[in-house]
Amino acid sequence: MKSLLHPILLLITASLTQAAPNIIYINTDDWGIGKVPSFQMDPASQSIIKTPNLDQLKQDGLTFTDAYAGNAVCGPSRCSLITGRHPGNAIWRANRKSAPEGMWPPKHPVLGEVARAAGYRTAAFGKVSAGGTMTPEEITACGWDYWLGFLGHIDCRDFYANYIWENGSKIPLPKNTEAILKGTSLLKGGSGVVGEGKGTFIEDLYTNKAIEFISQKSDKPFFIYLASTVPHGGPPGGMRVPSLGPYADNHKLTQHEKVYCALLTAHDRNVGRIRAAVENLGLAENTIIIWTSDNGDEDSYYKRTKTFDGNGPFKKSKRSLYEGGIRVPMIAYWKGKTPPASNSPLPTTQWDLIPTIADAGKLPKTTDMDGISILPTLAGTPEKQNSRPYLYFEFYENGKQQSVRKGHWKAYRKGGWNAPIELYNLSNDLAESKNIASQHPEIVAEMATIMKKEHSPHPVWNLNPKEKK
Repeated sequence: MKSLLHPILLLITASLTQAAPNIIYINTDDWGIGKVPSFQMDPASQSIIKTPNLDQLKQDGLTFTDAYAGNAVCGPSRCSLITGRHPGNAIWRANRKSAPEGMWPPKHPVLGEVARAAGYRTAAFGKVSAGGTMTPEEITACGWDYWLGFLGHIDCRDFYANYIWENGSKIPLPKNTEAILKGTSLLKGGSGVVGEGKGTFIEDLYTNKAIEFISQKSDKPFFIYLASTVPHGGPPGGMRVPSLGPYADNHKLTQHEKVYCALLTAHDRNVGRIRAAVENLGLAENTIIIWTSDNGDEDSYYKRTKTFDGNGPFKKSKRSLYEGGIRVPMIAYWKGKTPPASNSPLPTTQWDLIPTIADAGKLPKTTDMDGISILPTLAGTPEKQNSRPYLYFEFYENGKQQSVRKGHWKAYRKGGWNAPIELYNLSNDLAESKNIASQHPEIVAEMATIMKKEHSPHPVWNLNPKEKK
């Protein structure tokens, strides 16, 4: 496929002279704020799951307290991240097997391409589709010099799959045989434990290859998009781990919960491995590490027990545009730049990644980029940070949902243009428990105007003929 780069980006790329900081962007799957102990106001309230490397990253770096995913479920969220478009302009606005006809490829630069234009060599690992299922050629056309992962958001769920895609070629994983994996599938009544040193744990494979990429000598900085599938369970393979680690003897947990916790801790270990590689190679002072999630918490993989408080104080979870579906944990670390153990209240979201990369490479923000650069905040100079007037979301599953975050105000609507708008004051009601729309009709009217303004036509919306756009 031919390049999607705008001519202005091609011209500027040739003139770059100063290397940008390396960027490692780790995007997890369904990881709610309540699953990271150090994010709790009272850490004792969630002391079961062990994430020492994330806890240390948070202690050493910057926590974005008002961070948002691209959308309320994986495909649309990752689409907003990879295309830099908010959900009212994005290609995918609901999980589908493929994009609506005529909507791919996008007509504007996407993540890897912008990073290339900014002077980066680029790599992607894991759940690398921009929503739905893509062809190998479409994934490569997103601008990756190297990629390793899967073509869609379903086939990547098996942590011991017997194949993987590498640079457009389907590669067998011969250690993940039926004999080795026999009796390990939780979906089929198995243990969920494969055994240390047995098979190829794909979460480890991503990390191994990412560290190889980091270690390559080059006169260019690197940008890595590591799209982990942890802790997403479900078919075809469900949750499986090398071992139960510290949870093996915890008799208060079900087997599903033990495997779930072990997955989270295995990912945490790999975050630590990546950070250690950056440190050992002497790259820490010129490398930004960002860790976040693609949407709010999902608890079905361990059969919806009450053991964990996955979303902390927020309302609802994945598939909802209430805060619990889109508010996510986000930690950034840039040695010598991000103040240790600090917080930023800047509302930021995953479609801010593209303009941030462009800014790091001295590229101008274009009209195709719906986000803002958060590089000033990452660099420890929040006084130079541009703000935004509001954040807009829409999501087409579980009813037509729209939401707007403007300052401390949050508007939510479900059911289309004629549905009532709910209004919440997040400064004193993070749980969105008190709908105060009737007390502020002028703010509700303003939010309705924003919802109309930011929604671009999309074939999946399918407005009721009686509704007026």
